[in-house]
Amino acid sequence: MPRMSLAKVSTNVLKKELDRRLEALPKLIARRDELSRQIAELGALGAVEEAPKPAKAGAPKKRRGRAKTAKRPAGLASTLAEALKTKDRMSIAEATQAVLATGYTSKSKDFPNLVSMTLANDRRFERVARGVYRLRG
Repeated sequence: MPRMSLAKVSTNVLKKELDRRLEALPKLIARRDELSRQIAELGALGAVEEAPKPAKAGAPKKRRGRAKTAKRPAGLASTLAEALKTKDRMSIAEATQAVLATGYTSKSKDFPNLVSMTLANDRRFERVARGVYRLRG
């Protein structure tokens, strides 16, 4: 049955519908109370653990935000720090290969750029020359 726009319905029709629903309200409340009493009795007998929850109406909600990444035991910066402990200094390409050799996985389309940004922004690393980093301290 198609829904009508309320703008096209007269106030008299709306008033009649409201009155009809208000007349039915006491019967509905009495029915609800009776069902609640029956559920309580069944619960006391152990037949019902919990009253069922009403189903949610509408379409399922869509996920928003960033996609979930795989769980890793260590982050990129920690893996880079471990890799840089083996050598005094590394270029971005060497650091990228060293991290991937540890089994680190990434869905990044430009993983070397991600490594470069991590080396540049993390305080554990120090820039020695253009594209070359070492552990600080």
